[in-house]
Amino acid sequence: MSTPRIAHRTTHRLSINAPADLVFSMLRDASHWPYLDGLTVYSERVSGDDTTHELRTSVVSNGSLSSSHCWRVFNAARNRAEFQQLNLEAPLQQLGGDWEIRQADGLTMVTLNHAFEVDDEHLAERINGIIEDYGRRELEALRVSCERLSLLLQHHAPQGQPAIQPETHPAEQPAPQFTAQFATGEA
Repeated sequence: MSTPRIAHRTTHRLSINAPADLVFSMLRDASHWPYLDGLTVYSERVSGDDTTHELRTSVVSNGSLSSSHCWRVFNAARNRAEFQQLNLEAPLQQLGGDWEIRQADGLTMVTLNHAFEVDDEHLAERINGIIEDYGRRELEALRVSCERLSLLLQHHAPQGQPAIQPETHPAEQPAPQFTAQFATGEA
């Protein structure tokens, strides 16, 4: 009899002093991450477009270099992105999550959720710690990058003109949902 899988979840939230559309744009375009976030050393969109794509990255995580592939689905109308890691190695069986970006009280609130399953529950706490650390670092890097870019755009806007905003996309069709299902349970 196999051991039932338990979905472990993490949630991180951070306020960013930059427009929500700018934050969403920075998240969607990973080509600049190696120059901005201090975590990513390589990033390439392997296939797809601005709505759905496969992304290959190499990052410094837990003191060492690791590479990954993920499938990302974006809904610009809702400022939301979902991701699912591909080609995972044991002990990870599933790893995915979502980004939610919303304007609140003059700031942008960013929520990063992760969900993962492992084949060895004894390693769940260690993996949770790695995801917790990386999630906090990733959000902080996003905050610093977005706030710097927002200030630059404000500073270089012609007098009497609003700051230049990143490219906005018209409302998109609802994004397809991932087919992977996480088992119910709590970490």
